[in-house]
Amino acid sequence: MTPNFPKQLIAPLSAFDNKIELTLSEQGMICDCNIPTGDLFGYRRGASAWGHISELMPELAAIKLMRDGQINPRLRFLSHIGHRFQLISLGGKLFDVKFFIRAIENQGQRYLRAMIFPFEVGFNAVGSNG
Repeated sequence: MTPNFPKQLIAPLSAFDNKIELTLSEQGMICDCNIPTGDLFGYRRGASAWGHISELMPELAAIKLMRDGQINPRLRFLSHIGHRFQLISLGGKLFDVKFFIRAIENQGQRYLRAMIFPFEVGFNAVGSNG
């Protein structure tokens, strides 16, 4: 794991437990998060407004999340190839992360589910050590 990734997320039970999980509106506003994420970033479950995903991941300010009612193909491609995104903590520290996004529906409302994983040391987009 990246040695600087927040200690709360370093020792997972499995690789899938070591993630930040956010529920976003189609416009990118954070609506909900998993409990460790809320603790890590100071979000309160049920809060009415948490801000835009780009406040945590500045690169996403320049990329539309949705295009023609679907997840932006460029964003889907970047996450598929293992693009190294940066996550910024409340204290301003940057972490390299992998970002995955998918559309979900709940009670007739469409949302986006974002999953953010620490970027493993020695991994690159083609999967070789480097």
